[in-house]
Amino acid sequence: MAPLLPSIRLPLTRHGRTWASLIWSRMTRMTSIAVAEAKARFSELIDRASRGERFLVLRHGRPAAALVPVPSDPEPEPARAPAGLASLAGIIDWDDFPAVMDEVIAGRQLEPGRPGPTFD
Repeated sequence: MAPLLPSIRLPLTRHGRTWASLIWSRMTRMTSIAVAEAKARFSELIDRASRGERFLVLRHGRPAAALVPVPSDPEPEPARAPAGLASLAGIIDWDDFPAVMDEVIAGRQLEPGRPGPTFD
C-alpha cells in the first residue's frame, strides 16, 4: 500500500471555494448563448472570442457549437544544420566535378605507397 501524502489545504475564497477551483472555473467557463442571439451578434462575439472569451452556442437547449479563441502559433523551431552529404549542397559546382575528381585521383597516384581508387 502506498504511503499517504499529507493533504494541502488551500485558503477559501469568500464564496467558500478554493483559489484553484476559482481559477479553473474561469479558465473553463463558457458563456451559453442561443443560436438566434449568436447569429444576431456574431461579429461582436468574434471580437470578444479573439480577446479570450469562450461561448457555447445552444440549439433547443443543447450544445451545438463552441466559439473559442484560436491558440497563438508556436514559434517555429530553428532549422537544423544539414548533416552528411546534404552539408555539401551548394559547395560543389557539378559542372567542374569531373575535372576536380581527375585532379584528386592524379594527386593520390603520385603519393608513394598509396594506390589510386578503382571504380567498378
